[in-house]
Formats: sequence, C-alpha cells, structure tokens
Amino acid sequence: MFFSKMIDRLALYDTHRQRSKDKQFSPFSIDTIDREEFYKSNIADVSVVLNESKKNYKVGTFSYESLIPSGDLVNDTLKGELFLNKNDVDKPNIIFVHGWRMDSYDRIKKIFHNRIMNDLGWNMYYFPLPYHCEREPENSLYSGELMISANIDRTVESARQAIVDLRSLIYWIKANKKGPVILVGISLGGWITNLIATLESQIDVVVSIFYANRISYSIWNTVPGKFIREELEQHGVKYEDLIRYWQITDPSQAVPKIKKDNILLISAKHDQYIHLEDADYLWESWGKPERYLHNCGHAGIVLCRKKLALDTLSFIKKKLKR
Repeated sequence: MFFSKMIDRLALYDTHRQRSKDKQFSPFSIDTIDREEFYKSNIADVSVVLNESKKNYKVGTFSYESLIPSGDLVNDTLKGELFLNKNDVDKPNIIFVHGWRMDSYDRIKKIFHNRIMNDLGWNMYYFPLPYHCEREPENSLYSGELMISANIDRTVESARQAIVDLRSLIYWIKANKKGPVILVGISLGGWITNLIATLESQIDVVVSIFYANRISYSIWNTVPGKFIREELEQHGVKYEDLIRYWQITDPSQAVPKIKKDNILLISAKHDQYIHLEDADYLWESWGKPERYLHNCGHAGIVLCRKKLALDTLSFIKKKLKR
C-alpha cells in the first residue's frame, strides 16, 4: 500500500509542476435542461483516411466536425487514430477513451494495442476527448487544461461535447460496420464511458478502468483537483454548489441503458487520483455490476498493464461469446 501511494504522490507532484497560469474561473449559467435532450446526438459525417498497412490491418485516421461547437476550431475538429482489420466482416469495434492530461494514446496502446492486433484482430478506434491531443488549442498550457477547470460552464459543456461526439461516432460505426461496439475508458475516459452508458443503448460492452465518477468530488477531495478547488473557493463556490452545478455530468445519477452484465468496473484500492470511496459510490448506485479491485494506485495504468489487459480482454471475449 505504501509503495502504491508513494508512486501516485510522486506522479502528482510532477503533474502539478505544470498547472494553469491563467485564471479559468467562470460562474455557472447553464439553464436546467432535460438530461436526455442535453446529450442528444446524431450520426457523424466521418472521413476515413487509410494510408498504411501493418500486419493484417489498414491504418489511418478518422475525423469529423463536432456536433457541439465550442467556438475553438482546433477543439471542434476531431481526429482520432483508426486500425481496421483487412478482413473486416463482422469484427468487434473497440473504442478507447483516454484520461485527463494525456497528450497521446501511448499509455492505452501499451496496455492493449499489440495484444488486440496480434491475437484478436478487432477494429480499434482511439477517440480524442475535448481539448486533448490533436484538439488542444495553442493557448492551452497542457493537454486537457481547458476540459476540466474552474470554468464551471465550460467543464459541463466539455462533458456534453465528449458525450455527443462519442455517440455520433458510435452511430457511424453501427451504420457502417457489422460487429459489436465496445467502449474502454481509462481514468477521465472511464468517467465519459460511464456517463455514456447511462444514455446510450447501442453499446454492447463497457469497461471502465480506474474511473472518475463525480467530478465535483474529485475536484474537491483529491490532490489532482486542489488548485481548481482553490480557484473556485476564491470566488465563493462551495462544495454543495459544485455538486449542483455539475450534477448533469454525474454517472451515478442514472442507471445504465446497457445490460448490467455487460459492464466491468476496475478500480485501484490505493488510488490517490480517484478515491475508492467515489468509485464505490458508482458501483453501488448501479446495483453492483462486475468489478475488480487491483492492489495498486492510479499508477497501475503503467505498472499493472498485463493484469489490466488480461482482465479487460477476458471479460470482453466472454461477453461477445454469448
């Protein structure tokens, strides 16, 4: 336990060396709206460019314009990585959703990519969250700075943009591919996959790894959110206020629209980024779907790759056989 927590703390120290220099605060002003309407989506007009081959795969990118424009042209154009099996008839389609501050898909790839490419042959899609990776604006200090911040409205709108854009990709896959659709989210990406599971029935399997649940909880109670909390408090925002402002982004406020048996939650017992208390809250709210607890911290994303891959892929294969 001590080792796991120490690794997380060292990583957090390094993370906070790169923090927002400019104040981000903006007060809450979004009118109360129906949840289903707020996250409503349509099929994306996806452009696919396949420019190379690797083993049995055609490799390239997918891109489309966001259905929820933020006003930043870079953020509003999605461009993700795509790996399609050359013998794609009814291969499963697995969408990976990365974590906060990740500026590439490397950490996810090191867990899953070669195992899927060599052993399973599934189609793979790497989805960029708002203000991350290729969507990071020039004025952003680090990848994801503008997605989760003391700008209360923009945080909500970023969650909305992520959900609507991801749903639009799912609809495109369902219209153009025959195989099932699988979502795998890590950390902040786990929060997004959990949230979309409460809204979208056209998902076959969801795996959420070291997932965030209530963003208000994470900002107020964990080390990664301490500077955002400080800025909010400087402007008179209380914890009870933030819970209310960000409630529409809370996955534990609704039950999933996919079968509970097709959901796997994976948490780390000693996670300093996402407290087990909040992960437990979602698990219990959802009626306790299948869950694995790893004896590590958030750094298990790097240190426990083999175990994460085995748990995740074994669960998915088991569900696809039914």
